[in-house]
Parts: sequence; structure tokens; C-alpha cells
Amino acid sequence: MKLAVMQPYFFPYPGYFQLMAHADTWVVFDHCQFVNKGWVNRNRVLHPNPEKGWQYITVPLSKRGRFDFIDDIEIDDSSDWRKSLTGKLVHYRRAPNFRKTMSVFESAIGTPNAVLSRFLTHSLRVLADHLGINTKIVVYSELDLGIDQVAHSGEWALKIAKAMGAEHYINPMGGQALFEPAQFREAGIGLSFMESIIRPYGQNGYDYVPNLSILDALMWCDEETLRDILLNDFTLHPA
Repeated sequence: MKLAVMQPYFFPYPGYFQLMAHADTWVVFDHCQFVNKGWVNRNRVLHPNPEKGWQYITVPLSKRGRFDFIDDIEIDDSSDWRKSLTGKLVHYRRAPNFRKTMSVFESAIGTPNAVLSRFLTHSLRVLADHLGINTKIVVYSELDLGIDQVAHSGEWALKIAKAMGAEHYINPMGGQALFEPAQFREAGIGLSFMESIIRPYGQNGYDYVPNLSILDALMWCDEETLRDILLNDFTLHPA
């Protein structure tokens, strides 16, 4: 079983789904500290003004403590933020897949669940289904793996892999420095790092802006091209 573990991100960039598509089981790692100004509750899409390039789309959060875990945080529903988000995508109406993508977007944000991690898990499942990704998605906080503490942050992956009986663990290339490959070898678990090399695609009137939310790729790319990007636009490096 090939395993990948990642924090839940809000409409993440295509590389996130490349990793998901390459794993047999995906663990939504929600029992970890929320990082402010990260990708858990925000991402980037094109700005209506091509000269400005991109803008953020954000899920507003209720008041939280500095060290709160993701699965303890709730969404602030005091404003109609879903309508505001939709408004930030209206300028994509000239994109070839606008209507289809907006339907997926509305399904992804349609859950009334106010718990951030559950909201994000729902959106990831909606997106995975639309992208034809059949990877099993489970949520760390809902599992009973008996993992109490780790010596360093990279050890979370090893302990989760052991507890779930994984034969191979895959992580994004950017986190390579956190891992100690010798620990995986001693445990008999393979370890690889995925380097995403996503080809540019047309954004109709914009200088290409890379690494935007999957929403942008869905707007502009036909299904065959996007599927090819997810399955082939990366290099897998063994540890």
C-alpha cells in the first residue's frame, strides 16, 4: 500500500492532486498546528486585472488560539463568505470550462459543516471525485492509531505509515529535509519524494501564473490535458 499524508488545503494547486493520485491511501492530517498565512484556509486564483496577476480566495475563521490544531478550528459564518468567494471567480466566465468548474466549486463549498477540517475534507473528496482520483481518503483525527508523540516532525509520516501497514510512503519534494530515510529503511518502508513539474497552460490574456489553485487548471484545461498533467507531470525521486 502506497501512503501519503498531507494537511488539508483549500482548493490546492495541481501538485497536491498529483500526489493524491499516486497514493493508494491519503491521510488528511488535521491534528496538527494551524499555520497562519499558509494554504489551509486560502489559495490563489487569477485576478480580474491581468496586470495584477493573482488574488487570494479565503475561508474566514473564528477566533482561535496561537497553537490551535486544525481540527479544533471553526469557520466564521457571520458573513456570506461563500457569495464573496463566488464573486472572485466570476471573471473566469470566458474560460471554456467555467460552468462545469463553478458547479464543482459550489458542491465543494456547499457543506454547512463549520468545523474547518471537515469542510476541507469534504471539498477534497468532491475534487478528487471530479478528477477521477480513486484514492482512499481518511482523516487522521478520526483514526485511532495510538500515536502520542514524535521526536521530530518528519517522524509523523513514519509512525502513521507503520500504524497503517504501508509498504511505501510518498511526500512532496519540498519536505525532503524533514525526513530521515534510514528510519524508513529500518522499518522496511519505502520512501519517495515527488517533484511536480507542471506544464504551463493557456490562461487567455494573462502572462502565465504558475501554481494557482486547482480551480484555475479546471477552468482552462480540458479533461484529457488535466488528467495527463496529474498522471505524468512529475518526477518521483527515491530516498
